[in-house]
Amino acid sequence: GTVTAGKPEATDILVQKPFTESELLTAAQALETPSEHPLAQAVLRYTKENRIPVQPVTDFEAVPGRGVHARIHGETYYAGNVEFMHSCGADVADLQKKAEKLAQQGKTPLYFAKGKQPMGLIAAADPVKPDSRAAVQSMKQMGLSVVMLTGDSSRTAEAVRKKLGIDRAVAEVLPQDKEHEVRSLQEQGHKVAMIGDGINDAPALTRADVGIAIGAGTDVAIA
Repeated sequence: GTVTAGKPEATDILVQKPFTESELLTAAQALETPSEHPLAQAVLRYTKENRIPVQPVTDFEAVPGRGVHARIHGETYYAGNVEFMHSCGADVADLQKKAEKLAQQGKTPLYFAKGKQPMGLIAAADPVKPDSRAAVQSMKQMGLSVVMLTGDSSRTAEAVRKKLGIDRAVAEVLPQDKEHEVRSLQEQGHKVAMIGDGINDAPALTRADVGIAIGAGTDVAIA
């Protein structure tokens, strides 16, 4: 949401047999309804447009930087990134091969599983803000090195990095690790200005020599 619009849209639906697209979307709707993550909102916009019925969930839990899990009609379901699927025991190797191609296009895959059974994935893309490339180039002309910290996969991050002309991208960064990345740069002798727009950015904004919370951000980040 800092260099992108912050409003990702669902772009691709991949279903793993024996599940159907309807089953995947129904699970996705239920799992993502309690979530506040931008990718969750992309999924919900898609399921709403396709009139997917809402199912009640219990025992919902969000794992920062990984995903969510909850029970639907007594069964445990998971939604999140590939690392989260691995930790849940779901083998998403077949889906991962397809997801890598989507990531090269700048899309972020969100995996779903019923227990240890992979159901499929929904990919979303967050369009780059029209003025982001110009802003990056302006900073580079001032002699600044531009680094992007993101929770996205390395392939997705690399696609965005190339599109914007960013010097370096640090991918798959957990929310609590952004502050560590800023501190690491400072320990190397750099003066660091951090630009962020979300609650996950607040510790890194505080750690930086200059913290810049952009207007679209959460109250915590701006505070």
